[in-house]
Amino acid sequence: MPSYKLTYFNARGRAELTRLLFAYNGTAFEDARIQGEEWSKLKPNTPWGSLPILEVDGKMLGQSIAIARYVAKAMGLAGKDDMDQAIADSIVDAGMDMLTAVVKCKFETDEAKKAELKKNFDEKTLPAYLQNMSKQLGKNKYFVGDSVTWADLAVFSMWEMIPENDLCHDNLKEHRSRIEKLPKIAAYLAKRPKTDF
Repeated sequence: MPSYKLTYFNARGRAELTRLLFAYNGTAFEDARIQGEEWSKLKPNTPWGSLPILEVDGKMLGQSIAIARYVAKAMGLAGKDDMDQAIADSIVDAGMDMLTAVVKCKFETDEAKKAELKKNFDEKTLPAYLQNMSKQLGKNKYFVGDSVTWADLAVFSMWEMIPENDLCHDNLKEHRSRIEKLPKIAAYLAKRPKTDF
């Protein structure tokens, strides 16, 4: 079995999907959570000058979605065939679009611009995202096929950034509950460090 080391800040952020994939599969990995001063030393030695990074038997991989896709494939969670994989990828990509909007709101320093971004997010981006996700899920238990894929874990990771009362579609609320009750996910959630983001 390969040795995995995932390095990111002490936050869920762009590394949480990969952590959820490892947890769901029951695969051991080193969860290296670094602070700002450690990052300035590590940054020049990363593939893209960004985090997260995944080391697999000492070989380094960068970019959060490439990392998560690699882990999903290694764990058999990418989708059963090419079409399922493409559908799962599209759902993950839509989630990353929403995450980008969340990050813009969270880290904008100009208060007027931040208020404008938040208003646009609350009134347009989030409702459209939820409507589209609800449509994709339909009456199914999972987003792709009849079992958990990385798309389900990616969407669940997004749900954690959205207050539960904003999940105005019953199928999305049920999906959130279904994923968080999966035994290995529930165990991971109970023991992971508490962070704001």
